[in-house]
Amino acid sequence: MLPAARPLTAGLVVLVALLAGCGADDSPPGADPSAAVPPASATATASAAVDATSTEAARQPHILVLTATGKATIDKFTYVLDGRATEGGPVRLPWRQSVDVPADGRTHEWSLTIEYRRGNVELVGMFNGQVLTRTNGRSTGTGTVSISGSVLG
Repeated sequence: MLPAARPLTAGLVVLVALLAGCGADDSPPGADPSAAVPPASATATASAAVDATSTEAARQPHILVLTATGKATIDKFTYVLDGRATEGGPVRLPWRQSVDVPADGRTHEWSLTIEYRRGNVELVGMFNGQVLTRTNGRSTGTGTVSISGSVLG
């Protein structure tokens, strides 16, 4: 190394050491410096984890539960979600069907229609565990009973 460069190198080492030792300590007098606020990156990481979890939960489908109870002969059932019909029958009571409703923030229309003979039928529509609507039907011959509604996905 050149003799003129030695003092310059030594000066840079001393300057770096001094600057590394200097730092802004905004804590009140007598406060524990190890109890300082976590770095911004740690806070941002924690927030991102919470946001990712809540977003994932928000994307989970909602559950529409349709039930039919009573004492009747069910010839046919039809339930519809957003224009898509599903038919079946004959079935025995009690009957229950869970339908996934997309968690997309949109309005979703649904309905349930039961065709039955001789007896009584109660229909209930529940969304995420809350009763939305219910109705009863009674017939000594043939009958039709239905419920419908809309939910926010």
